[in-house]
Amino acid sequence: MKTYLIPATALLLSLVSCTEDVMDRINENKGNPPIDIIYGKFEITDAMANTGATVASGDYAFYTSVYNEQIFGGGGNQLRNAELRQISETAGSSTFNNVWNGTYGNLNTLKDIIAKCAPDGIDHDQPDLLGMAQLLSAHNWEVLTALHGDIPCSEALAGQSNLQPKLDKQEDIYKHILKLIDDAIANFGKAIDEGASNVGSQDIIYGNDNKKWLAACYALRARVNLHLMVRDADAADRALADAETAVELGFSGFDLDCYNEETTFNPWASFQESRLYAYNSATMRDILAERNDPRLDLYISYLYINDPTGQFATTCGTPGNERDANTTGALGCPIWLLQYYPYPIAWFTAAKSHIISAAEPLFIIAEIQARKGLDPTDVLASAVALAFDDIAYFDDIPGDAATYMADLADRIAADPLKEVMTQKYIAQGRDEQVETYNDIRRCKALGRELITLTNPLNTTSGGQNRWPLRLPYGNSDVSSNTNVRAAYGDGMYVFTEPVWIFGGTR
Repeated sequence: MKTYLIPATALLLSLVSCTEDVMDRINENKGNPPIDIIYGKFEITDAMANTGATVASGDYAFYTSVYNEQIFGGGGNQLRNAELRQISETAGSSTFNNVWNGTYGNLNTLKDIIAKCAPDGIDHDQPDLLGMAQLLSAHNWEVLTALHGDIPCSEALAGQSNLQPKLDKQEDIYKHILKLIDDAIANFGKAIDEGASNVGSQDIIYGNDNKKWLAACYALRARVNLHLMVRDADAADRALADAETAVELGFSGFDLDCYNEETTFNPWASFQESRLYAYNSATMRDILAERNDPRLDLYISYLYINDPTGQFATTCGTPGNERDANTTGALGCPIWLLQYYPYPIAWFTAAKSHIISAAEPLFIIAEIQARKGLDPTDVLASAVALAFDDIAYFDDIPGDAATYMADLADRIAADPLKEVMTQKYIAQGRDEQVETYNDIRRCKALGRELITLTNPLNTTSGGQNRWPLRLPYGNSDVSSNTNVRAAYGDGMYVFTEPVWIFGGTR
């Protein structure tokens, strides 16, 4: 049970008031103190955990991995229906309701922490805590709006005082996100100058290392500016500058690395253990195989079918294939999802999850270089090396990144941008599928589909798109907020209307 510290009371004015105060303290519920007297550092831990495990690696990642064809969805009715592009799953308001509510709940916690850091709050003069809350808020808002478009923001999180918050324009939400990051940068700069360490071990991401938090600010701002490339001619240069600053500051990943085999589990491993919905994708296999990628056997691995005689399955699911999608337990899956392996299962359930991987700023730099007609080879090599190191956590790779990059020289020379985005697609295939989904939509809006998706069900026979251009709103707000209900309509807008940052109107 957590222990909460209660601020000291003022001096008593009389013996009578003293007696009354003593009785009040005797009757106080110390086990469940009011939220306004809980120090923000005890709340920030949960906000970090929810950001890494739910917002970055929960249902949003599970579904987009199938839309991106990084993972094949099958077995049960959840990812199977997404694989087969069933409208009720792809456009249904119930599909993302849990993570929609969870993200808004997380944002509400972060709002509370920010309020407590105000000059009159119980956590005043704590720039490190305030910066953490601001950066995490920026990330949570970024995920929500990039996936859903216009969403409740400025009037959201008001509780009973406003049950019908309006939808803010995505353009304005991105301005809000950038302001949050800018404020976080300022606060971490102050925290570094002051040597602040107010969060301590409650910081399960960086252990209150404010310099690492500052680097993460620039990494996230680089991603946000990358999203704005379709709408802002200067956004690419800003993304480049921010990514370079993140690297210069020693950015080593914005990760949640607190899982174990007893009380906390990596969300992907936990999902697969309970559902058995995620399998090898033939699209990912083919991309790896045509490059003789030494990571192939880690991305496209065996599934041990609970048979002591050693029954293995190596089959990949062919995107959109109904027979494969209806199969349970007869397809292989990536090594980080394996339930059985010659190593303890704890090894996989304890793997860190990425909010922003160490490689992402380098991939951003390489992309901008390629778009500017510059040679991205050196930066791309550094990004790929980090991607190799990341996946090598699960098993040895029968090859090295330098040799692999040398073998890619002709591909890079022929189409540097395509190869940069392909390598990023591979690297983010483990647990950064949300950003891959953003990349696919962004590149399409910029004029090129750099990742070839093969699912024939992405369109119907009449040419109607069935690949979601965005994700539907959560049912809690569709059913209760008239503004969200009007925006949702029958849900079919997800197939016809891109979000504003990727060329749409909302």
